[in-house]
Amino acid sequence: MRSVKFFTLLTLAAGILYISGCSGYTQGFPYPEKVQTVCVEMFESKSFRRGYEFELTEALCKQIEAQTPYKIVSDRSRADSLIYGEIESISQTVLNTDSETGLPIQREIGVNAVFTWKNLVTGKLYANNKRIKAAGTYADGQDVELAGKAAVNKAAEKIVEAMQLEW
Repeated sequence: MRSVKFFTLLTLAAGILYISGCSGYTQGFPYPEKVQTVCVEMFESKSFRRGYEFELTEALCKQIEAQTPYKIVSDRSRADSLIYGEIESISQTVLNTDSETGLPIQREIGVNAVFTWKNLVTGKLYANNKRIKAAGTYADGQDVELAGKAAVNKAAEKIVEAMQLEW
């Protein structure tokens, strides 16, 4: 008798959680369905460090093709949607210093960017001036360019994550 009451209560609680949407899952497509193609314009850059805008644009195109159902098109007139943005800053921060010499041991390259994703057919803004931050670390003696590429790739991943519909 006790186990029947417990099972009934458990079933009731599971049903309430399912109905209220607390199950942690969503039914449906995680990306806007009316979009099939994306044109990614070259990112602008306010930073004095050149080349990062090219790397971010290329990394974003690769991430969109790999992680979403969308195809990249270079001709804006043939695209359903458009992504454009700007690298606002690229910073370098010391994370750790040598306790004896005070010299940096580990540093971080940070990329701060803003982007907009617009449906060119309906005019709807899926993301409007959305800010993202990403970083890559490197140790003394390591190549700073690799850390910069890691930061740019993380920024592209965050942009693609932001392309998903909100729950």
